[in-house]
Amino acid sequence: MVSQGSITAMIVQVILGIVISLSLLIYYRSKHKISYRAVGVGILIFIVFSQLLEQVLHTYMFSGNATTSAWLKDPWMSAVYGGLAAAIFENGGRWLGFSFLLKKRQERKDGIAVGIGHGGIEVLIISVGMGILGLVLAALINAGTFEQAFGAQTPSEQIDLFQELKDRMIHTPQSEYWLGAFERIPAIFIQIALSLTVLYGVRARRAVYLLYAVLIHALIDFFAGLYQTEMLPLWVIECILWAWGAGSVFVIVKSREWFAKLPPFSEKRKGDPIDIQS
Repeated sequence: MVSQGSITAMIVQVILGIVISLSLLIYYRSKHKISYRAVGVGILIFIVFSQLLEQVLHTYMFSGNATTSAWLKDPWMSAVYGGLAAAIFENGGRWLGFSFLLKKRQERKDGIAVGIGHGGIEVLIISVGMGILGLVLAALINAGTFEQAFGAQTPSEQIDLFQELKDRMIHTPQSEYWLGAFERIPAIFIQIALSLTVLYGVRARRAVYLLYAVLIHALIDFFAGLYQTEMLPLWVIECILWAWGAGSVFVIVKSREWFAKLPPFSEKRKGDPIDIQS
């Protein structure tokens, strides 16, 4: 059976995911009047670039090409690839979003809004969605109806996968469920900081800031990839994530100075060349 402590952690995961996303949206909307359009662009960027385009690439790299599929069986290669793919798609999407969809909304608060939209929908899909799924499966397991839920027509390969999932849920320590319940807190601040970094690059017309965002994002996801390939324990990944989350809060606060040094947005000259130097 799935322990009550694990079930409680999943409930907390769902509640926290909803509360964090809504609290940030309500706070910044009431205090800083952030734009719902910018929030929506952040949501759109995550769905299109992370959940659609990036997944198409993954399908090709892991299944559609025999050479890359063989390379990515190595856990280190897989972690490097996964980190770079997520970083390039998501931050490239941010750059395009600010450059084309938010031409008239490029103030600091718009960067925060895009980060809230991007990070918020990620929390709702990953943390809340997976938490709800976990609760449903835990209820089936504890009621003894897990196998019956999939019907007699289910292929044997899928049955094996479901059985593996069941065993994992039963034997995963409670501590891992609790670590997972709180990991989206630093993650959403990381997304806000990355959005601000990319926006600053767009405003200052310095593409090197896009490179900074890509490299930082790739490094964070590299360690997450090592956990997925069982090269690092979860607690190490969580420590790294919280450290980056704390750094992201610093970046969010420090970004006030970055944007204060820029000319007012209305005075930005659209024809200025992009500086690719650091």
